[in-house]
Amino acid sequence: MATSLEQVLERTLAALPVTRDDLLVRGIAGEVTERIVELKKTTTRLQEKYGSRDALQERVKREGVPPNDHTLYTDLMEWNSIESETRELLAILGAI
Repeated sequence: MATSLEQVLERTLAALPVTRDDLLVRGIAGEVTERIVELKKTTTRLQEKYGSRDALQERVKREGVPPNDHTLYTDLMEWNSIESETRELLAILGAI
């Protein structure tokens, strides 16, 4: 498999006016951008449901987390993870 992928890479480099680095950067940028779009969609869904992350955090503090329904807490953790991952992905884009 690696041999055929290497062959495709070599053919691509011969056919296009690009370097290996160009292809690598474009691949990274494409994957990172795609992931940011996915995260933005999830953030939009959470914003529609709760308004803001801070509002959700306040609600969790005020209402607590019932033992039989961890939805609020899970959504807050997801939102926190999204913000952290988005910062990292934007830093990666800024570095390339």
